[in-house]
Order: sequence, then structure tokens, then C-alpha cells
Amino acid sequence: MSELKEKVAYLQGLAAGLDIDKESKEGKMFSTVIDVLNEITLTIEEVSTNQKEFENYLEALDEDLGDMEDDIYGDDDDDEYDDDDDCECDCECDCDCNDEECDCNFVELECPKCHNIVHYESSILDNDDVIEVSCPNCNEVIYLNDDDKGKK
Repeated sequence: MSELKEKVAYLQGLAAGLDIDKESKEGKMFSTVIDVLNEITLTIEEVSTNQKEFENYLEALDEDLGDMEDDIYGDDDDDEYDDDDDCECDCECDCDCNDEECDCNFVELECPKCHNIVHYESSILDNDDVIEVSCPNCNEVIYLNDDDKGKK
């Protein structure tokens, strides 16, 4: 970048040394061209500085995202997710039921209206309170735990 600035400065000095009349047609043109080159050099320098700042910001963001992925999905070096223990519940899968992605922790319901398949955590259906589960697609009631119909 400094090399470009030096060349523009050289042209400015050369034009001043040649004692070109800035009022003549040629003098106005040379003066304007040198001014434009100077502005281009300053703009390129600003863009280069912004790019370097953006690269540093992007690297920091990438590191932060990597840390967040490690926090959420676990570090590849960690053995805590590699447990081969059998499932603690009565389901038939080979999973660790503490794993949130375990299939036995979800119930699959089909909406009677739009036939959309919806997955819900099974724990919400075990709640003693009245539970109403609606389809996120059409808002049709898919499941209603109304054991307390006669009670008020």
C-alpha cells in the first residue's frame, strides 16, 4: 500500500517540478488525474484496513462459534458422549436416555387435519395437568389430556 502512495507522491512532485501551468488544459488534466489517483489510493488503503479488521472479527467469531459448538454438541476429544451404557428406561433402543436426541424421549403424533407429523417430548404428555397439544402447522388439537372432564 505504501508503494502506491509513494508513486502518487512522486507524480505530485514531478508535476510540481515540471512547473505545469494548472490553468492550461493539459495542466488541469494532469492535476485532476493526480488528485483522482490520490483519492483512489486513500480509498484502497481504507478498504484494506477494513478488510483486515473484518478478517480479525471473522476469526474471533469463528473461534466463538467453535467454542459454542463444543459447549452444545460436546468436544470431539471428550468421552462423556461415548458412553455405551444400556438405556435406563423400558424402551427398546440402544441409547443413553439422558441424551436429548434419544428417540425414546419423543412422541410422534399425526395431525388429523393436515396429516403433518409432529414430535413432542414425551414428558409433557405425562403431566397430570390438562395438556392440549396443537399442530404447529394448522393449529388443530392433536392431543388433549382431559382425564378431569367432569371436574371443575
